[in-house]
Amino acid sequence: MSELETRTIEFSDLETRNDNDGHHIVGLVVPFQSRYDTGRYIETLSSGVFDKSIKERGNRIPLLEQHDTQRHPIGMSVSWEKTATGLIADFKLAGTARGEEARTLAEEGMVTGLSVGFIPVRNKTTQVNGRRHVQRLEAKLDHVGLVTQPAYSEAQVLSTRAYDPDDEELVPRLARWRHLLTNP
Repeated sequence: MSELETRTIEFSDLETRNDNDGHHIVGLVVPFQSRYDTGRYIETLSSGVFDKSIKERGNRIPLLEQHDTQRHPIGMSVSWEKTATGLIADFKLAGTARGEEARTLAEEGMVTGLSVGFIPVRNKTTQVNGRRHVQRLEAKLDHVGLVTQPAYSEAQVLSTRAYDPDDEELVPRLARWRHLLTNP
């Protein structure tokens, strides 16, 4: 079996709201076709890389603090959306001190990334400009980490907020953020 790998992306532009549903972090978790230099090879994540994982357990993918698999999650995925730019996830934060701390650190810009933890399943390997290029075609998404060091700088968190899909003030603002992601 393959080893668990992680990839980190940067986020910015946070929005905060309080509501009875709890706090959420929504962000671009996987920027499609962006290149990441691992040092040993260049990697890209295809648009379908996590489709099977999301279909099988999309509402049970944990949000961890710094990829710490030895501690309980600070949140859990509630929805996923695939756009032309990448894979957007919505995580409900735990109503715990650690969940509140994660929200505060994200709002204040002290935490700068989201990172995927995955196990490679199927890859396509080629040579590009004399370097090995690995395109991840399928991988098992184990978790997403809220981390401080980004690898994919073009990804952004859309908001840190409490979610109410019927909120006439919030929903248009989220649509504005999605537009910015799909039409840079």
